[in-house]
Amino acid sequence: MQKKEVVLTLGLLSEKDACDRGIEEFKRWYPSGHATLTEVLRKLQILANTALNPLKYVDYAKWLVNNYPPTQEPLVLTELTEKVIIHNGNIDIKSSIDGNHIIIGNGDLNIEDDVNLTGRVVIQAKNVKGQNITLYDFADISAAETIKATNIAAHGNAGIWAGKTIKAINIAAHDFAGISVEETIKATNIAAYGLAGIDVGETIKATNIAAYGNAGIWAYEINTQSIISNGNIYAKISLIQPSSN
Repeated sequence: MQKKEVVLTLGLLSEKDACDRGIEEFKRWYPSGHATLTEVLRKLQILANTALNPLKYVDYAKWLVNNYPPTQEPLVLTELTEKVIIHNGNIDIKSSIDGNHIIIGNGDLNIEDDVNLTGRVVIQAKNVKGQNITLYDFADISAAETIKATNIAAHGNAGIWAGKTIKAINIAAHDFAGISVEETIKATNIAAYGLAGIDVGETIKATNIAAYGNAGIWAYEINTQSIISNGNIYAKISLIQPSSN
């Protein structure tokens, strides 16, 4: 069932400490001083898809979904036909994602194929799930709770962040990329190369962990069977014996 719609007003935006620029834009778009959250997010999607620099409108959308609850029914897409998708609820994409797409959701984002992102783009949702996730350049994925995939790799200056957990078979950070999670990473193989960094607030659980070159891996605790490093892994390390089964 669709949740109750949120009606935005100037007073409500001020109470949430919306930025001055955003409030001025809202006044210009809605002279009456009020509009539903869904209306505003749809407008932001249209503006972002037609602007030379969509990131201003994307930042407005990110602020809104971070401050207000989901109100829309799940969005199901067989493929992406627009550069920017903004949806105040769950999103289910039945195809792969390639190139410089931007997706802002306020719920679960389920991508049934691979994710390959390049450029200054962003994916944001509560939970993100894909097959193989690969980021290049300044691409960024953030999830308030979890990111799940078979393989996760970040190259260039790409960034991956999760508020709770990242789960994958293989996780790798290359070049200057950063992978950060507030609680736990669970994987079979984790590796960092070049000047990349993997930063975990609590625990890394993996069969094999490696840091090469000047790359670094940080955690409060690491549970692993095998560790390779020239001294750039910082944690309380527990070496686990392989199972005899």
